[in-house]
Amino acid sequence: MDCEEARRLRAHEAEGRAGTGALSIDACKWVALATHAHKEQVALDNLARQGFSVYCPKIRRIVRHARRSQEVLRPFFPGYVFARFGSAGSRWRSMASTFGVRRVIAFGGRPCLLEEDFIAGLKAREVYGALTKPAMTYRIGQSVCLTSGAFEGLVATIIEMDERQRLVVLLELLNQSVRVRTGYAGVREL
Repeated sequence: MDCEEARRLRAHEAEGRAGTGALSIDACKWVALATHAHKEQVALDNLARQGFSVYCPKIRRIVRHARRSQEVLRPFFPGYVFARFGSAGSRWRSMASTFGVRRVIAFGGRPCLLEEDFIAGLKAREVYGALTKPAMTYRIGQSVCLTSGAFEGLVATIIEMDERQRLVVLLELLNQSVRVRTGYAGVREL
């Protein structure tokens, strides 16, 4: 069920009780909340105190400061957290007034609800409290074929890879080696 279907169901169910802010949709249980800058943990703590189940997916980042490198956990979606309705009668408007929350992500004055599968998919990728990237399909030294751009159809060798899914490949053109930057989508395995 997508958000449009959920909105139609809510509108039909809420005809007799307009303005209560109560939702009774079982298929969509999570709502995205925008937080104040760097206040995700404050919002999580306050929402949890109100009885909401909350989730903020995190990733590991390396932070460099004053000649030091440190690995820290940072939100995967900076400025956003997710909260589940505790019961069918949960009031989503109380989420919006929670300290640390800026607003509920909504369309037409009604919150856009997320499927349980979306959150379950994020949680399934967590290892020790941080999301992990899927296994890379490419490796340094591998031969690939370029699939787009001016060099489409040419064979190259991967010489560098970064965490932002960018590759540096080495092409043999006119008896010279040429370095070319491309994305993962711009190559395919041979």
